This record gives sequence, C-alpha cells and structure tokens, in this order.
Amino acid sequence: MDRRLYGTLVAAPVVAVGLYAYYLKYRTKNRLFFMLNVPIERAVAPGRWRLVGLLVRVRNFIYRNTIQDRLWNYIEARSEVGNADSVLAAFDDYCYNYEWTWAIGDKKAVILAKVVQEAKPKMMLELGTFLGYSAIIIAQNMPPDGKLITVEAFPKSAEIARKIINRAGYGDKVTIINAFSYDVIPNLHHDYDVETLDMVFLDHFMEGYVADLKRLEKGGFLHNGSVAFADNVRGEGSKGFSEYIRSSGHYECQFYEADNGYIEGMSDGMERGIFKGADMFSGETLGL
Repeated sequence: MDRRLYGTLVAAPVVAVGLYAYYLKYRTKNRLFFMLNVPIERAVAPGRWRLVGLLVRVRNFIYRNTIQDRLWNYIEARSEVGNADSVLAAFDDYCYNYEWTWAIGDKKAVILAKVVQEAKPKMMLELGTFLGYSAIIIAQNMPPDGKLITVEAFPKSAEIARKIINRAGYGDKVTIINAFSYDVIPNLHHDYDVETLDMVFLDHFMEGYVADLKRLEKGGFLHNGSVAFADNVRGEGSKGFSEYIRSSGHYECQFYEADNGYIEGMSDGMERGIFKGADMFSGETLGL
C-alpha cells in the first residue's frame, strides 16, 4: 500500500476526533452547535450504544466534567426548588436539545406514572436510579405516605440524583442507596426494615433483571398483587425478563409499547407483571 495512502487512513480517525472535540468545545458558546449534536446522537444511537458512550466520554474529557455534572448545572439554573415539574421540564429540555441521556424521558414517564397510580405502592423499590428522573415520577404518583428505595451502582450518578431529587422536593420520600442491587436485596429486611414490596421498578443492568426478580421472589419480598415493572424489555440484555414472567405462571402480564427515552421513533417497550405466586415461594430463602 502507498505510504501516503496508509498515513491518510491512519490519521483520518484522529483528525475526525480532534475536529469533533473542537466542535464540542466551541458549541458551549453557540446554541447552533448544541442543536446539531442532538440529531447526530439520535442517528447513531439505534444499535450503536457503544458509539454514543464514546461521544459522552469525549465530551467528558473536553469539558473536564461529566454528563451528570452538566445536567445538574442546567437543572439548577433553570428550575425552582421544591417544584418537581420545573425540575423535570429542565431535565427534558436538556436531553432533547443538548445531550441525550439514559433517563426514561417524558413519554415513558406517562406509562410509569399510570402503573404507579394503579399499584398505589406504600413501599416500592427501584433498581437503577441513574439521575433520579423516574424516582421523581414515582414519588409524584405514589400515595402520600408511600416510600421509595432506589438503588444506584455508580457513585457519581447517585450523588447527582440525590441533588436532583432533593431539588424536586422529594428528599424525605426517596432513599437512595449507592450499591449494587445484588448486595442490597438480601439485606432489605435487616438494613432497610422492608417486609414486602408493593412494587419494584427494574431499570438498571438489563442482564440482571431476571436474577434480581428471582432474588426478590425467593426472599419473600413479593406478596400476591405486588407489581414487577421493567423498562427496556426489547433490549438484547433484557429479553429474558418478558420470557420469564410470561412463562413462569407467577404473573399476570401486560406489555406497553414505547419509544426509547428521548429518541423518537426508536421502538422499545415496558412490561408489567402482577405477582400471583407468593404461596409457591413461602418459606424459601435467598439462593442466588
């Protein structure tokens, strides 16, 4: 191969990343560049999550902060303390117009709110807090005396979620645990005084949905009528969730069609299972 051609092929990706980095740095002063970034991310997102993650890391390097920091700074500047609707509106505005994030978004929030309203949970567990968007939706729609325990594995996300949830006015209603779900579930009785759960929302590591649901079943945390509700059930990692609850015979199931977060036209789904199998798991202990 010609040496000049080889050099061009090697240098091209480096130059492209450099130009994109310059564009990212410049766009903070020019809304047009923010607006251009949104369709880029939406174009590459379907089936290309690793590339989206790479773009996030590039921005983190250029800005010397994280997407969590940038979102919090935006929300803090454009929302009112104690006004959950203004916090969610600022969250949505940032994700639609500046940077895509993994939050459930306003469209899925409508479905989540409906399921929570129907379940009326007094004690609820969320696996996967991320930055607190869904926790705020849950807190808004559960009974006034309801309590939410939400588990987030990543320290930075847990830190910013706590700020966002407090700003929305739900700091007393929502308990954030910075840990892995498989460490938290066996200790719900002892450490968090949880006897049973009226509802669990699974929106963390998709590959862990089924294992964590089985931990809850075998630990006796689900009673007849408890709701297991999961996001992203069309994702490659979470397909086993729908298969499990539909075939186990322990759940009455309903599927909800939904777009994936802030990416319009990218089909996804959420699934609810109403637990009917408490008697089958009575007396069992955690075995996973």
